[in-house]
Amino acid sequence: MKQNLVQKIIFVFFLVSAPAVFAQGNNDLAPVPGELEQAGRRSSRKFFIGGFTANGLSWFGSGVQFSSKLAASVQWQEQRMIQRFDLDLNGVQSDLSGIFTLTNSEKIQRQLALQMEWFPFSGPYYFAAGGGLETYSEKQRKTETYFPSGNYKDYAWNISQQKLFLSAGAGFRYIFTSGFFIHIGGNILFYPERGTHEQRGSYNTNTNWDYRQLQKDWQEPEKEARSHQNPYGAQLQILFGIAI
Repeated sequence: MKQNLVQKIIFVFFLVSAPAVFAQGNNDLAPVPGELEQAGRRSSRKFFIGGFTANGLSWFGSGVQFSSKLAASVQWQEQRMIQRFDLDLNGVQSDLSGIFTLTNSEKIQRQLALQMEWFPFSGPYYFAAGGGLETYSEKQRKTETYFPSGNYKDYAWNISQQKLFLSAGAGFRYIFTSGFFIHIGGNILFYPERGTHEQRGSYNTNTNWDYRQLQKDWQEPEKEARSHQNPYGAQLQILFGIAI
């Protein structure tokens, strides 16, 4: 799940970092409307809360602005991907002979983090550092039916993971005169511990067991677990909300 977001987050990281650096070296350019007033708006509006959700992705954030330069926020995120009765046809011929694979799967990743935000400029750009907890769970059940023989096999497994992370990144939080704000940020994550727990369910078939196929199916959760043991990750933050 995270791999699909890495390129986007790296892009966002440079996107939100570059304008602040560029602005410092180009004082002759006109500022973005309202940019010079951001420090004052942060000082006068001490609390902020916001969120965003779309297509199985959810973000929520709330925090306090200690001064125009320093803030702390709590960030919660969830990525959810659920497939119910996903039918895959493998090698099916015109007479309907072939393999019918029915898959039910559920993948859920959640992150809870505390981050400190430093606004070195008068504009909306900040640098951040923090830490948090990430949990991941995946459940999968597959039923393969061979037609017209009627042979089948059915097996299930799940994996779970809970790990701490440290984060560093950058972004911007633009506050309008009404108090409405837009927050977009990107973080690079480091995981000190990355252990996973695999659990296998029953393995049922009405034919003689094929050892090679059984070994392949048995190793499937281990293979999936290894894909979540990278020491580094990435995080995207998108919030729309109100500062008071």
